Amino acid sequence: MKKTPILLIGMAMIFIFSCQQKKSDSTQSELSSIDSEAKTDPNETVFGNLDVILSPFEDMTEFALEKNRNGILESMSKIEDAASKGFFEQNLTAESVKLLNPKIEILKELISKNNYSQIALVSAEIFDFNISNFADGNKIESQIKIEHLDYMGFKVSALLNQDKIDWGKVKQTVEDTKGIWLTLSPKVKDGNLKGTFDYLFEGLLLSAENKEAKICGILANMDLTLVDVLEKSM
Repeated sequence: MKKTPILLIGMAMIFIFSCQQKKSDSTQSELSSIDSEAKTDPNETVFGNLDVILSPFEDMTEFALEKNRNGILESMSKIEDAASKGFFEQNLTAESVKLLNPKIEILKELISKNNYSQIALVSAEIFDFNISNFADGNKIESQIKIEHLDYMGFKVSALLNQDKIDWGKVKQTVEDTKGIWLTLSPKVKDGNLKGTFDYLFEGLLLSAENKEAKICGILANMDLTLVDVLEKSM
């Protein structure tokens, strides 16, 4: 049973290679078409606003996992700058803004104590909170679902970084995100990429059940890589 996640990793890596190979074989005209669509996307501003309220927390989670204090402080500076310019008020629902401020204060307190494991966890949770409460989320529904997939990788990595791993939360995080994936997957045209994610979720759930921290961590990082591929394919 415990060998299953390892086999799944191997299969997933084959799928990833296949996806990347297909992309490398795409014609230049297809790439130009994609670039053209991106430049004329009427939701370009919406995507930009989403990035402003998400990227500092994404970066902070990564820096906390690396125990990079300077990176964490730089991320907090970006958060404070976004807050001072009203980006959170402008792009989150009114109710959620009131809840966000105390969360940021907790984050500041953790930073003052260099509590890297909790910084990673709290910043990942704020990342998800902002995704779920993005005011214009209905305009870019697929991207919102993709961001939730990104969150899963960060949240699982943060949970695995705790002194005592809460495997129940790891499993719940994966199961919740799998539900979101199942609503997004019909829109994914690349069958290889779909298959990769399906195996990824199976591997994550099996590794959580078997309490295989190392395998689970590898798969969480694989999720973050796959999300980048998925974003380019949508």
